[in-house]
Amino acid sequence: MGISTWRTVRVAGVALAVLAGMQGNAQAQTFGLGARMVSVSGPESPALDNSDSSRTRFAGGFIRLHMVASLGVEVAMDYQQTTNEAETARVRNMPIQVSGLLLPVKKTFAPYVLAGIGWYKHRVEALDNGDAVASVYSTDFGYHTGLGAQIKFGGHAAVFLDYRYVWVDANGIDGIAGALKSAVSSANVVRLLSSFTDNDQVNDSGRSRGGSMWTGGLTIYF
Repeated sequence: MGISTWRTVRVAGVALAVLAGMQGNAQAQTFGLGARMVSVSGPESPALDNSDSSRTRFAGGFIRLHMVASLGVEVAMDYQQTTNEAETARVRNMPIQVSGLLLPVKKTFAPYVLAGIGWYKHRVEALDNGDAVASVYSTDFGYHTGLGAQIKFGGHAAVFLDYRYVWVDANGIDGIAGALKSAVSSANVVRLLSSFTDNDQVNDSGRSRGGSMWTGGLTIYF
Protein backbone atom coordinates (compact mmCIF):
# COMPACT_ATOMS: atom_id res chain seq x y z
CA MET A 1 0.00 0.00 0.00
CA GLY A 2 2.84 2.37 0.83
CA ILE A 3 4.62 1.63 -2.47
CA SER A 4 1.39 2.22 -4.39
CA THR A 5 0.89 5.52 -2.61
CA TRP A 6 4.39 6.72 -3.48
CA ARG A 7 3.88 5.70 -7.09
CA THR A 8 0.65 7.71 -7.16
CA VAL A 9 2.44 10.72 -5.71
CA ARG A 10 5.24 10.45 -8.27
CA VAL A 11 2.79 10.11 -11.18
CA ALA A 12 0.80 13.11 -9.94
CA GLY A 13 3.99 15.12 -9.58
CA VAL A 14 5.07 14.29 -13.13
CA ALA A 15 1.62 15.17 -14.45
CA LEU A 16 1.64 18.51 -12.63
CA ALA A 17 5.10 19.28 -13.98
CA VAL A 18 3.98 18.50 -17.54
CA LEU A 19 0.85 20.65 -17.16
CA ALA A 20 2.90 23.51 -15.74
CA GLY A 21 5.31 23.29 -18.65
CA MET A 22 2.45 23.27 -21.16
CA GLN A 23 0.88 26.28 -19.50
CA GLY A 24 4.18 28.14 -19.55
CA ASN A 25 4.63 27.40 -23.24
CA ALA A 26 1.08 28.49 -24.00
CA GLN A 27 1.66 31.76 -22.18
CA ALA A 28 4.91 32.27 -24.07
CA GLN A 29 3.24 31.75 -27.43
CA THR A 30 1.46 34.65 -29.13
CA PHE A 31 -0.76 34.15 -32.17
CA GLY A 32 -1.37 36.98 -34.62
CA LEU A 33 -3.75 37.40 -37.52
CA GLY A 34 -3.73 40.34 -39.91
CA ALA A 35 -4.16 42.02 -43.28
CA ARG A 36 -1.54 43.85 -45.30
CA MET A 37 -0.95 45.93 -48.41
CA VAL A 38 2.12 45.22 -50.52
CA SER A 39 3.93 47.50 -52.97
CA VAL A 40 6.25 45.68 -55.36
CA SER A 41 8.75 47.46 -57.60
CA GLY A 42 11.53 46.57 -59.98
CA PRO A 43 11.36 45.02 -63.47
CA GLU A 44 13.16 41.94 -62.14
CA SER A 45 10.84 41.27 -59.19
CA PRO A 46 9.76 37.60 -59.01
CA ALA A 47 6.35 38.75 -57.80
CA LEU A 48 5.77 40.38 -61.22
CA ASP A 49 6.81 39.93 -64.81
CA ASN A 50 9.85 41.80 -66.18
CA SER A 51 7.92 44.21 -68.40
CA ASP A 52 6.60 46.59 -65.75
CA SER A 53 9.03 48.68 -63.67
CA SER A 54 6.28 50.70 -61.98
CA ARG A 55 5.06 50.00 -58.51
CA THR A 56 2.30 47.40 -58.35
CA ARG A 57 0.08 46.91 -55.31
CA PHE A 58 -1.07 43.61 -53.85
CA ALA A 59 -3.54 42.89 -51.06
CA GLY A 60 -3.19 39.94 -48.74
CA GLY A 61 -3.28 38.41 -45.29
CA PHE A 62 -0.98 36.60 -42.90
CA ILE A 63 -0.71 34.69 -39.66
CA ARG A 64 2.08 35.00 -37.12
CA LEU A 65 3.13 32.69 -34.30
CA HIS A 66 5.68 33.96 -31.78
CA MET A 67 6.97 30.81 -30.16
CA VAL A 68 9.93 31.67 -27.92
CA ALA A 69 10.81 35.16 -26.70
CA SER A 70 11.38 37.30 -29.80
CA LEU A 71 11.41 34.44 -32.31
CA GLY A 72 8.37 34.17 -34.58
CA VAL A 73 7.13 32.60 -37.81
CA GLU A 74 4.94 34.33 -40.40
CA VAL A 75 3.00 32.80 -43.30
CA ALA A 76 1.62 35.35 -45.80
CA MET A 77 -0.30 35.22 -49.08
CA ASP A 78 -0.99 38.16 -51.42
CA TYR A 79 -2.92 38.53 -54.68
CA GLN A 80 -2.89 40.84 -57.70
CA GLN A 81 -4.64 40.72 -61.08
CA THR A 82 -4.22 42.78 -64.25
CA THR A 83 -5.82 42.73 -67.72
CA ASN A 84 -4.26 44.22 -70.84
CA GLU A 85 -5.85 47.18 -72.61
CA ALA A 86 -7.23 45.02 -75.43
CA GLU A 87 -8.84 42.73 -72.82
CA THR A 88 -7.38 39.69 -74.54
CA ALA A 89 -5.10 38.61 -71.69
CA ARG A 90 -5.21 38.49 -67.91
CA VAL A 91 -2.28 37.99 -65.52
CA ARG A 92 -2.75 36.77 -61.95
CA ASN A 93 0.14 36.93 -59.43
CA MET A 94 0.06 35.25 -56.03
CA PRO A 95 3.15 35.38 -53.79
CA ILE A 96 3.24 33.02 -50.79
CA GLN A 97 5.97 33.71 -48.23
CA VAL A 98 7.15 31.91 -45.10
CA SER A 99 9.36 34.10 -42.90
CA GLY A 100 11.29 33.84 -39.68
CA LEU A 101 10.98 36.99 -37.55
CA LEU A 102 13.24 38.30 -34.81
CA LEU A 103 10.60 40.55 -33.24
CA PRO A 104 10.17 41.49 -29.55
CA VAL A 105 6.39 41.26 -29.77
CA LYS A 106 5.72 42.52 -26.22
CA LYS A 107 7.35 45.92 -26.78
CA THR A 108 5.35 48.99 -27.78
CA PHE A 109 7.88 49.94 -30.47
CA ALA A 110 9.76 46.97 -31.87
CA PRO A 111 12.23 47.03 -34.78
CA TYR A 112 12.68 43.60 -36.32
CA VAL A 113 14.55 41.63 -38.98
CA LEU A 114 13.24 38.79 -41.11
CA ALA A 115 14.29 36.20 -43.67
CA GLY A 116 12.55 33.36 -45.43
CA ILE A 117 11.46 31.57 -48.56
CA GLY A 118 8.63 32.07 -51.01
CA TRP A 119 6.62 30.61 -53.86
CA TYR A 120 5.68 33.15 -56.53
CA LYS A 121 2.76 31.82 -58.52
CA HIS A 122 1.70 33.28 -61.87
CA ARG A 123 -1.18 32.48 -64.17
CA VAL A 124 -1.63 33.99 -67.62
CA GLU A 125 -4.96 33.56 -69.44
CA ALA A 126 -6.03 34.25 -73.00
CA LEU A 127 -9.46 35.94 -73.00
CA ASP A 128 -12.29 35.82 -75.49
CA ASN A 129 -15.19 38.13 -74.57
CA GLY A 130 -14.05 38.01 -70.96
CA ASP A 131 -13.80 34.20 -70.79
CA ALA A 132 -10.50 32.35 -70.42
CA VAL A 133 -9.86 30.15 -73.47
CA ALA A 134 -6.28 29.12 -72.64
CA SER A 135 -3.91 29.52 -69.72
CA VAL A 136 -0.37 28.80 -68.60
CA TYR A 137 0.98 28.51 -65.05
CA SER A 138 4.37 29.25 -63.57
CA THR A 139 5.82 29.06 -60.04
CA ASP A 140 9.14 30.56 -58.99
CA PHE A 141 10.84 29.50 -55.76
CA GLY A 142 12.82 32.27 -54.10
CA TYR A 143 14.21 33.87 -50.99
CA HIS A 144 13.77 37.15 -49.15
CA THR A 145 15.31 39.14 -46.34
CA GLY A 146 14.44 42.47 -44.80
CA LEU A 147 13.78 44.65 -41.79
CA GLY A 148 10.92 46.68 -40.36
CA ALA A 149 9.22 48.04 -37.25
CA GLN A 150 6.01 47.39 -35.34
CA ILE A 151 4.02 49.72 -33.08
CA LYS A 152 1.50 48.24 -30.63
CA PHE A 153 -1.71 49.90 -29.49
CA GLY A 154 -2.92 48.31 -26.29
CA GLY A 155 -2.48 44.61 -25.71
CA HIS A 156 -3.80 43.19 -28.97
CA ALA A 157 -3.47 45.54 -31.96
CA ALA A 158 -0.34 46.57 -33.82
CA VAL A 159 0.64 48.24 -37.08
CA PHE A 160 3.84 47.48 -38.95
CA LEU A 161 5.90 48.45 -41.97
CA ASP A 162 8.80 46.52 -43.45
CA TYR A 163 11.03 46.30 -46.51
CA ARG A 164 11.91 42.98 -48.14
CA TYR A 165 14.34 42.21 -50.91
CA VAL A 166 13.13 39.19 -52.91
CA TRP A 167 15.15 37.14 -55.39
CA VAL A 168 14.93 33.90 -57.35
CA ASP A 169 17.05 31.85 -59.76
CA ALA A 170 14.58 30.75 -62.40
CA ASN A 171 13.31 31.61 -65.86
CA GLY A 172 9.80 32.06 -64.49
CA ILE A 173 7.50 34.04 -66.76
CA ASP A 174 10.08 36.60 -67.92
CA GLY A 175 8.64 38.75 -70.66
CA ILE A 176 5.16 37.25 -70.82
CA ALA A 177 3.13 40.29 -69.84
CA GLY A 178 5.13 42.63 -72.06
CA ALA A 179 4.22 40.51 -75.05
CA LEU A 180 0.64 40.13 -73.88
CA LYS A 181 0.19 43.90 -73.74
CA SER A 182 0.85 44.05 -77.45
CA ALA A 183 -1.45 41.14 -78.30
CA VAL A 184 -4.60 42.24 -80.08
CA SER A 185 -6.56 38.98 -80.28
CA SER A 186 -7.18 35.89 -78.18
CA ALA A 187 -5.78 33.72 -81.00
CA ASN A 188 -2.46 35.58 -80.81
CA VAL A 189 -2.40 35.11 -77.05
CA VAL A 190 -3.06 31.37 -77.36
CA ARG A 191 -0.15 31.03 -79.81
CA LEU A 192 2.01 33.13 -77.48
CA LEU A 193 1.21 30.94 -74.49
CA SER A 194 2.09 27.84 -76.50
CA SER A 195 5.46 29.33 -77.46
CA PHE A 196 6.30 30.11 -73.84
CA THR A 197 5.30 26.61 -72.78
CA ASP A 198 7.59 25.12 -75.44
CA ASN A 199 10.46 27.39 -74.38
CA ASP A 200 10.07 26.32 -70.74
CA GLN A 201 10.52 22.68 -71.79
CA VAL A 202 13.89 23.33 -73.42
CA ASN A 203 15.31 26.20 -71.37
CA ASP A 204 16.25 25.25 -67.84
CA SER A 205 19.36 27.34 -67.35
CA GLY A 206 17.70 29.93 -65.10
CA ARG A 207 19.09 33.23 -64.00
CA SER A 208 19.06 35.36 -60.91
CA ARG A 209 16.55 38.20 -60.60
CA GLY A 210 15.14 40.19 -57.72
CA GLY A 211 13.13 43.20 -56.64
CA SER A 212 11.84 45.27 -53.75
CA MET A 213 8.74 44.66 -51.66
CA TRP A 214 7.27 47.07 -49.10
CA THR A 215 4.60 45.64 -46.80
CA GLY A 216 2.45 47.35 -44.21
CA GLY A 217 -0.65 46.41 -42.31
CA LEU A 218 -2.51 45.62 -39.12
CA THR A 219 -2.00 42.67 -36.78
CA ILE A 220 -4.43 41.47 -34.12
CA TYR A 221 -2.75 39.36 -31.43
CA PHE A 222 -4.57 36.77 -29.34
